Amino acid sequence: MAGFSKHRWPAGGPERELLEYLDDLHRAHGQPSMARIGKAVGLVAGTVSAFFTGARPIGPERLQAIVAYLDGDPAHAEVLRRAAATVRNDRRAVAEKPGWTADAEGTTRLDVILFDTAVNRLNRPELMVGRQRMIEAVSSRLDDGGRVLLHGLGGAGKTAIAATIADRSVDARQGPYLWLRTGSADEDVLLDGLARCLATALGLGAGVPAAGDARLMTIGRQLVEIGVRLCVLDDVWNAAALHTVLRAIPAGISVLVTSRLKLGVEHQIEVDGLEPAEATRLLAHHAREDAYAGHPDAAALCRDLWHHPYLIEIAGHRLRQYALNPADLRQEVDGSPHDLAMPAGFAAPGRENARRLLDTTIDAFPQADARAALGAIGGLASGTITPQLLACCLGISLNRSRAALNALVDVSFAKRSAGVYVLHDLTVGYARSVLTPVPPRVLDFVVAYADDHDLLARELDNIVAAAASDPAIVTSLASCGYLDTHGHTLPLLRLLDQAIASGHGDQHLLLSKRGNASFNEEDYPAAVTSYRAALALAPTSQRQVILLSVIAKALAEDGRQAEAEQTFTQAYALAAATSDEVGTMRTLEAHSVAAFRRRDFALVRDLTSRGVELSRALGDRAAEAIFLNNLGSAHFEIGVSEALRYHREAMEIAADNEHILALTNRCLGADYHAQEKFDPARAHFGEALRLYQRLGQSRREAKVRILMQRFGYLT
Repeated sequence: MAGFSKHRWPAGGPERELLEYLDDLHRAHGQPSMARIGKAVGLVAGTVSAFFTGARPIGPERLQAIVAYLDGDPAHAEVLRRAAATVRNDRRAVAEKPGWTADAEGTTRLDVILFDTAVNRLNRPELMVGRQRMIEAVSSRLDDGGRVLLHGLGGAGKTAIAATIADRSVDARQGPYLWLRTGSADEDVLLDGLARCLATALGLGAGVPAAGDARLMTIGRQLVEIGVRLCVLDDVWNAAALHTVLRAIPAGISVLVTSRLKLGVEHQIEVDGLEPAEATRLLAHHAREDAYAGHPDAAALCRDLWHHPYLIEIAGHRLRQYALNPADLRQEVDGSPHDLAMPAGFAAPGRENARRLLDTTIDAFPQADARAALGAIGGLASGTITPQLLACCLGISLNRSRAALNALVDVSFAKRSAGVYVLHDLTVGYARSVLTPVPPRVLDFVVAYADDHDLLARELDNIVAAAASDPAIVTSLASCGYLDTHGHTLPLLRLLDQAIASGHGDQHLLLSKRGNASFNEEDYPAAVTSYRAALALAPTSQRQVILLSVIAKALAEDGRQAEAEQTFTQAYALAAATSDEVGTMRTLEAHSVAAFRRRDFALVRDLTSRGVELSRALGDRAAEAIFLNNLGSAHFEIGVSEALRYHREAMEIAADNEHILALTNRCLGADYHAQEKFDPARAHFGEALRLYQRLGQSRREAKVRILMQRFGYLT
């Protein structure tokens, strides 16, 4: 393989034989690029490169696909892979050591250890902060024999929590626990390593069946025989292998799994950032400076690091190494916390910085669309996205878009909430600074989903951000009716004002919507100003009629009744001159609203009666319903007003007759309640109740009491 670095290759042995075989096939096939191979087998180029360089072990399915593409012998390659996966391991458990390990044939990149003492110091942190509630919740599940998954971004502290829980279980005399660091090992490697560890612990020979359900059942019996109460499967990357191993573990044994993948374990708990106070405490610990625990610059630094435990650990080391203070380090972070590196490379391989952690996860994506989705999200403002917007950005089907976003959920990069995918801040920052950005194409989205106002509302932050540089988006929102159904947020109002000031887009439409916004805010003078500016640009006589009607309505709301009536007259006249029945109908509607506001119910009745007739003639059922509602309200208000007038006259006549007074107060209470004037209604009902009690009319008293309870005047 020309120019191919082999510095990771072992000096000899089965692993090197496998790598040499792949190298030979690659040369014989004309040395195709890693990207070309990856495209053929459904992998990203970085993953293929890792296989060829020895940086990452290869599973059976991927090996078979690559070897078949290179015209090799998949069966021979699998023999080499199995040999490479199982190598000699001279580590032997002795009585003085607290745990057991596989003694004869350990597995590369696989740890299988049986702990009977709380000494898992390689995985348990020196200081555990901010996770006590999570530890208690997980421990409670495990005490009940449950199976729990801790998932989250790399460096979030999943392994540390698991080791702490496991060691505490030993301290509580709950029996030994089995620790398996599985990595990407396939099920054969995992089961072989587990079987050897258990056989060693029991002092048995190599009598475990080689494969099949018999091996799983034997492993289960041996776990019970040893007295294992808890199995921890750490850093799981191979979901299929985990599924098989879980089948081998008996129901009475608790299982704790840690993974960057969100796997289908019974109970799933995400390990995310720390609480702010705990984050600064952790920073102070790693910096060896107690004062940072309450320092405002330290709190700000932890916020810049999104309270991510491993980033905070790196920051603490940098503070010590380079004699920095938190304010200095904030300048170094400068919006790219994932690039913050452990000083002098003093970290485990692959953990030099958060970028390496994320790179590893991204390389494991099973499909290219997921990586492209990250690039698209990096080009948006909010760190959230719907499948519909992603489909527009990438030019792919909605099903492919959903699959790509679900892949981000699978690796703990995102969560799905109410139809929106929300990405972790660290992942968004990585996408914006590392990945190739994807043009947002928000206008295409707004146009494509113009009728789905709820969907547009979910993407409002991204829409507003994109509209700041593309006035066409504002015009599209205005024309599709979104501003009418979902109101006018402050950012949208600013965009409307900017679009109007710039002169871009349909100014008549934008000014009309700005007038609606001002009207809804009860700023009627501003509404009149915007409507009049829109009137001057009205493209048709019908639009002129409609603008005149809403100007008149705004004037009426502003208390300028004479001017309002004059403007309504203009609207009716223009509609009549142009034979515009639709314009007349819209004017009747606006006029009836204005008349309702000043409680001229007789005028409302006349206007809505005309509106009902006209809307029926035009076949406009929606307008007909509006007019019928308003007509009914007008008759109701007129009827209640008439009832009040008669009942008040009755009150004056019956001043000395308590029987009639009781009845009249009951009627007046009903009148005021109908008008939603609740205080006088309560007073009149209460007086009727008092009089019926005084008169000893118990049945009528009971009826009034029930009525008052039903209306909420009595509890």
